[in-house]
Amino acid sequence: MPPRPAPLLALLTPILWGGLGVDISGGANVAHAADVHRPPAHTAPAAPPSGATTLSPVDSSDYLVALQAARLDDHAEAARRFAAALAVDPRDAALTRQAFIQSALAGTPDAPALARAMSGHPEERTIVTAFVLGNSAILKQDWRAAAETFATMPKDALTRLLEPFLHAWSLAGVGKADAAIQLLAGPGRAASPMTPFYVIHAGLIASIAGDKARAEQLFRQATTQTTGDDLLLARARANLLWQDGHGLEGRALLRRLTDAPTPLALASADLQEAITAPPVTTIPEGAAYAYVMGAYVLRQQAAHVGQADAEKQIDAAAGMMLSMALSLDPHLSVARLMLSEVEENSDHKDIALQVLRGVEPTDPLIRVARYRTALLQDALGDPVDARRELEDLEKGQPGQILICRALAMLLFEQKDWAGSAAAYDRAIASAKAAHLADWTLLFGRAAAYERAGDWTRSEADLQEARKLMPDEPLILNFLGYGWVQRGLHKDEAISMLQRAASLDPDDAAIRDSLGWALLENHQTQEGATLLEHAAEQTPLDPEVNYHLGVAYWRLGRKTEAIDQWNVALGLKPEPDDLQRIRKALSDAGAPASPAAASTATNGG
Repeated sequence: MPPRPAPLLALLTPILWGGLGVDISGGANVAHAADVHRPPAHTAPAAPPSGATTLSPVDSSDYLVALQAARLDDHAEAARRFAAALAVDPRDAALTRQAFIQSALAGTPDAPALARAMSGHPEERTIVTAFVLGNSAILKQDWRAAAETFATMPKDALTRLLEPFLHAWSLAGVGKADAAIQLLAGPGRAASPMTPFYVIHAGLIASIAGDKARAEQLFRQATTQTTGDDLLLARARANLLWQDGHGLEGRALLRRLTDAPTPLALASADLQEAITAPPVTTIPEGAAYAYVMGAYVLRQQAAHVGQADAEKQIDAAAGMMLSMALSLDPHLSVARLMLSEVEENSDHKDIALQVLRGVEPTDPLIRVARYRTALLQDALGDPVDARRELEDLEKGQPGQILICRALAMLLFEQKDWAGSAAAYDRAIASAKAAHLADWTLLFGRAAAYERAGDWTRSEADLQEARKLMPDEPLILNFLGYGWVQRGLHKDEAISMLQRAASLDPDDAAIRDSLGWALLENHQTQEGATLLEHAAEQTPLDPEVNYHLGVAYWRLGRKTEAIDQWNVALGLKPEPDDLQRIRKALSDAGAPASPAAASTATNGG
């Protein structure tokens, strides 16, 4: 079968902010940090005195709404509702904890007071209460209280990574920049995968303290220690180079970060313009980046655990870290972009979109945020606004590959084949100008051409893509099936589809294509077997069901064939498939079943 359009959200891949590979010794060590993302089971409140009439908070509508909001990651609503429920019984410890967690995640003003109330009970002193109280002290410029809070918070794998960052920034607030730098980058600091990032923050502290020479030395040291490009380091170094009259070198450093076809490429011009401003100018901003680093470490670990439950748990902990970052710097775009990724990964696309709304229009990463906004809008059923956003973005960056690809995919979804092909034209032209060989762009344009009825152009793109990736199953399947449908190169088509099946034996689309090719080559039983397997894998695909009906008819299983065609007819087939199915039923002398005919008429 020809390719189905991939969802536009498939482009919403995580942004890799730095070259980092850190193992923090297993998900179990961050379990209690992750648990804060979900309300714990509520313990029953103490029985009221005899004769008293009270409303239990767990019976209130506020409590029930709060639970639902918390499950949906609507932390602001959950915090408000838990606070209302808590007002019924302010002494309820379990409810206080729930109210605190949601307040911390939402960054509401009452989070520190709730944290202090919890800290009165030793069993409730957690790393989250420490983060909230420490952040509150930073925002009040009570640096000594912040340093003490972070230095004495409960220790686990995560806090052992974060404590040096947070303690050092608190020391910098007191004016002890030298002590802060020693804490992060001194000879007593044991070597670890985090070392280059401690050094980056040491450089940031030196820069804020006005010691540019020391900052540059630390940034150079960090550059030699990282395994890849780091956005914060690149921006900090580029700014220092610009200040010292080496702007060309600084701009080249930023260009290396944005030359690759990743979402950061969208920010290329804005990052160049922002070279005149250091990325961190205050203590709260620096401490906020520490939490972003914690979230990044957690997300890297989540990507490697290979277990859905553990990944969700670690993502929840990362969400908490990013909420802590935003409580210190509400407009920190890196934190908002990463938190949006976490929420989308948790299937909270509406929250992910809401998070992105907080990126300021003047932020150098605003184009990245707008790009991700468009992808989320489309996923949430708003292709009109998504298209408008992408078209507006392309006006500012004509031919930008990522934008044009996303626009092409969106137009393909909307069955605007000509518009999709034109957007792919612009992406392919830009890729060739940049000497990038991207077979997926050719494949996408081939699909648009094929749907528009221009097989000649589609075939040419597929052949060019095949030269780039001769053993790519998607290309072999599309080209081979296209030939079979048109009665071309029968033997080569079957050989190509067999090769695709050997490379990806579990792909239902390839099984369908090969089964159909064998059927057309009079290998009926062999083809029928493959088509049955394909239909088992994709029972809601009208084309596969049509093919299987043809196989049954040729095997003499006419009743089953008619049933299969009626199934296909009821699955809202594309116009071409609909015509074939109706013709098959008509030729068989079997009118469509009323239910299938109604579905086809309404959806076809």
